[in-house]
Amino acid sequence: MEKLSKHIQLLSNEKYTLPYCNCLLIKDGINCLVDSSPPEEEMVYLQNTPIDLIVNSHGHSDHNSRNYNFPNAQVLLHSTEHDRVASGEAYLHAYGFDHFPDELVRSLYLEAVHYSARPADGELTDGQMITTGSVEFQVIHLPGHSGGHCGFIFNQEGFVFTADINPDTKPFYAMVDSDVDDFIESIEKLIHLQPDMLVAGHGKAVMTEKLPQRLAMLRDELYLREEKILNMVRRGKHTIREIAEEGITYDGRFPEPRRIFFLHECMMDWKHLERLERLGRVICIEGKYLLA
Repeated sequence: MEKLSKHIQLLSNEKYTLPYCNCLLIKDGINCLVDSSPPEEEMVYLQNTPIDLIVNSHGHSDHNSRNYNFPNAQVLLHSTEHDRVASGEAYLHAYGFDHFPDELVRSLYLEAVHYSARPADGELTDGQMITTGSVEFQVIHLPGHSGGHCGFIFNQEGFVFTADINPDTKPFYAMVDSDVDDFIESIEKLIHLQPDMLVAGHGKAVMTEKLPQRLAMLRDELYLREEKILNMVRRGKHTIREIAEEGITYDGRFPEPRRIFFLHECMMDWKHLERLERLGRVICIEGKYLLA
């Protein structure tokens, strides 16, 4: 655990370990968790701490799997994310299982990601101010990773909590409501803010060095993937599954279990193809993508 300010503590093990994330514990007039899936070794700090409020950046289980542990807490989440935290079937649909069926993976997925249904109690909106007493922070809607993905601006403490917009990891957008244009716009929104410090949702949380350049590289990775997809279409790969077999998101080497990461690859390649259609660079005819 690392102290970020008088009232804010960072719960992290500095590693990228799914299904966990970096979380903020605000001990104030209102005790608040910003995301709620800390690594197991950090849960000890929460066992005897009454939590009044949970503010979730989005509805992925690696950011809210502990919500059910705090039945007396009010849970706030962007409205786009509400269905998937209340229903396992809605969660599976959001991850694309109805578009790219794999019944074996589907039957195991919720347990593997530590999914626990816990409906949200209220909504987060862009620009909303949240006060816990001495601490005040602002919601900033940063869609792309998912439709309701949000970050949080801590002006007084001098940092932005960016959840799954992380310059040190590859961009991920494998949801039905993910959108590559939105992801690009969200990254550029963060660049425009010119923060002195980012606190990311995974891996080494606190970042202060060369933030505009690192965010720009994250954005440019999206453009690079798009060019790779266009080259695949030129070479005769015309369906999403054919393109996904190249594993461009994972540099051609799928992690294990491969079937799960192949599903994620299908979804992300589909999101790029949707954008390329909007840009008039490809057309889709009966499920096959061709250069426009």
